Amino acid sequence: MARLPNYAVPTGEFIQEWMDDNGVNAAEMSRRLGVTPKHVSELLRGKVGLSADMAITLERVTGITSRFWNGIEAQYRSDLVRLEAEAVLVAQLPQAKAYPLNYLRKLGFIDAEPYDKAGVVEQVLSFFRVASMDALDSTWCQGVAYRKAAIANPKSKHLLTWLTVAERDVVFSALQPFDKDALQELLPKLRALSLGDPDAYIAQLIDNLSGVGVALRIVPEVPGLGVHGATRWLDHHPIIQLSLRGKADDQLWFTLFHELGHVLLHEDRGLYLTADDSETEQEADRFAADILIPSEMAVALPRGRNLGEVERLAAEIGVAPGIVLGRVQRDTGDYAWGNSLKQHFRFVEEPEDTKPNRAAV
Repeated sequence: MARLPNYAVPTGEFIQEWMDDNGVNAAEMSRRLGVTPKHVSELLRGKVGLSADMAITLERVTGITSRFWNGIEAQYRSDLVRLEAEAVLVAQLPQAKAYPLNYLRKLGFIDAEPYDKAGVVEQVLSFFRVASMDALDSTWCQGVAYRKAAIANPKSKHLLTWLTVAERDVVFSALQPFDKDALQELLPKLRALSLGDPDAYIAQLIDNLSGVGVALRIVPEVPGLGVHGATRWLDHHPIIQLSLRGKADDQLWFTLFHELGHVLLHEDRGLYLTADDSETEQEADRFAADILIPSEMAVALPRGRNLGEVERLAAEIGVAPGIVLGRVQRDTGDYAWGNSLKQHFRFVEEPEDTKPNRAAV
């Protein structure tokens, strides 16, 4: 980002330059302009502004157009305002540093150099779409219910940043009206997508859910936040976001259906985080487990290290083997086997004109 000068040049310096070039002192200049010596002194030091009338008078005296003098004055006043605004921004840097700036820089929301303190704060404010850090605090504290819930999180600044990344990418006008019944009917089709290629089914999930009014976004986790997924409602639409924490397909599918459980089972005013241990989270866990592996099939889950049985049951249910393996591992507490059956994800670099959370797998 190009840096603007950290100074402002008053119009008086250009007037003084003309006077020096033409051998005109301040007393003589005041007589030529028809103003007091004090006015000339203050004009040269930038203490008074250059009026449009004075610009015309200067044109007569100097032979330099009034348009030039007006332009120089406008630039000076603009620079003064900019420098004052930059000072205000720099004073807010300690507040901005409470947010995960390195994370935002990695995702491309901040590209100002670290020494450009005003630029960094400006880009943080632009990311959150607020005018000041105080306005940001007020927005979160006084905003919709899910924001108030986020404020209560011990890592609220990291959480709010992660949530905002997803919201920046949602175009609500592109979503169909939310249809709860259609979403319920869609669940088996979504589950069957797990058999496909992750490079394809992430986009298919987003598209299918958009068709029933649900926004799904994949957003890299903020280091240390420890959240696999989140659900909240905005503009009458559920927003589900996944962090791909763990980066394995069984975790992705379980977290996705866990969040869909919140959409179908719970009220639309809260913020639901997988890091919580509430009753609603436990209900969403049970919902995800039953959708991925129906209860009548779960009785056939192997109780030991049996890859063949895992693959057979996965084929019978119609899900990826990694999903069944993950369930067996969770049930037995034995995670040290069979992991070759799981598909793994990674976030990849993208061109600058694409959204970071589309760098899915």
